Amino acid sequence: MTTYMNDAHANDTRDFLQVSGEHFAVNGENVLLRGFGLGSWMNLEHFMIGLPGTDTMIKQAFSDVYGPERSGAFFHKFLLEFVDERDFAYLKSLGVNHIRIPFNYKYFIDDQNPETIKEEGFVYLDHVLSLCARFQIYGILDLHSVPGGQNPDWHCDTSSGLPLFWEFGALRDTVIRLWGHMAQRYRGNPWMGAYDIVNEPSLVKDAKVFNEFYRKVIAEIRRYDADHIIFIEGNAFTTDFSMLDPVDDPQVAYEFHFYPFVKEPAVLTEEMARPRRREIFKEAFDELLAVRGKYKRPVWCGELGLVWEPERIGFLTSIMEDMLELCETNDVSWALWTYKDAACMGIVYPCEETLWRQLTGRIREGWNQHEEQAKGEALVDYMAATYFKPISAEMRYPLQFRMRTIMQVVCVEQNLKPFLREVPWEDALKLPESFHWDQCATWGELEVLVKRCTGA
Repeated sequence: MTTYMNDAHANDTRDFLQVSGEHFAVNGENVLLRGFGLGSWMNLEHFMIGLPGTDTMIKQAFSDVYGPERSGAFFHKFLLEFVDERDFAYLKSLGVNHIRIPFNYKYFIDDQNPETIKEEGFVYLDHVLSLCARFQIYGILDLHSVPGGQNPDWHCDTSSGLPLFWEFGALRDTVIRLWGHMAQRYRGNPWMGAYDIVNEPSLVKDAKVFNEFYRKVIAEIRRYDADHIIFIEGNAFTTDFSMLDPVDDPQVAYEFHFYPFVKEPAVLTEEMARPRRREIFKEAFDELLAVRGKYKRPVWCGELGLVWEPERIGFLTSIMEDMLELCETNDVSWALWTYKDAACMGIVYPCEETLWRQLTGRIREGWNQHEEQAKGEALVDYMAATYFKPISAEMRYPLQFRMRTIMQVVCVEQNLKPFLREVPWEDALKLPESFHWDQCATWGELEVLVKRCTGA
């Protein structure tokens, strides 16, 4: 891929995605962003990919079973073959105009030498961004995992269950340098659509630290790139923007994520009447949408989606229809989570007879995300009841994340590694091929909804 190196204050911004009032625009015309996230590619998520543990734990398990060199070869193949031009042709046929590209900081930063930027990760980012340029689909860079973890959950690759990123300035400085390097590399590239600074911050306690981090990142990016959009996410997994100060930058926009069933799980039951479910969705959406009125900037729903269950596909399609309708009627750009995974949330998934699905199907018999969460909460309750006095809900909530990290360590040892040891290396190296386009199927019901929105 060509590395664009135009002057930071004299770029030709034709075809650039830009902020225009409370809208996004390209070449002076307002656009609504419609697309997908490329989840579980450069940042593995256990329930989506079908393997227990964090990104680092999963990779360490492969290294322990097959050796570091073979493990490296496996994930190199996975990263290069997870998506290709056939996937982008399909995305183009759906009429989408952008993808969100999550990545783990470890592809670019060595924890033992954090001031040196690694080139390894750019092999993969440039591969996908070259496809973005070829098919004229914007690629938005999303830093999904930072040193120490920006939230307590597994998907930011934290091994502690604590958001330590917000406790140590040295960790934040490392990420600031990384974004500066990204800005130098991609500043003149119109198809690199925006910088999504950090995915789903949560349990941030200090507003001063939160705002100072964003100010410093923005300033570092603007040293090299005056033109690309910068997305800011709120606290509480980007659902709470109350801590954020206004930002004096014309190309800053705001991002929220919309998973209303997290707080209201009853909406996923067919017993709830659809009008009542729509009311709950609207109330939750309006709370998030208030950020647009507060800051007078465009907003992007950078994630919305659900787990697809074949036996309930009609009902779940109606839920997705209601969520997308809120975005469309309120002129809110959106990216569905996710594009491709192991038959969980993705519109594209490997067929059941593929090697990956066969392996993960057996693993899932003894592990799944919902059981992990329930067991984590139960263990916290047991600990409190057995050894201490009852604890408050405020204390229980963060503790269950810490308990789950312990469970993940055990699950990797007792579930993932034993299954991997049953797979000969020659067969293991074929596993990524399960994600090839010709080995995959699609959710036709979601295709219909997306095309209805895009007009494709």
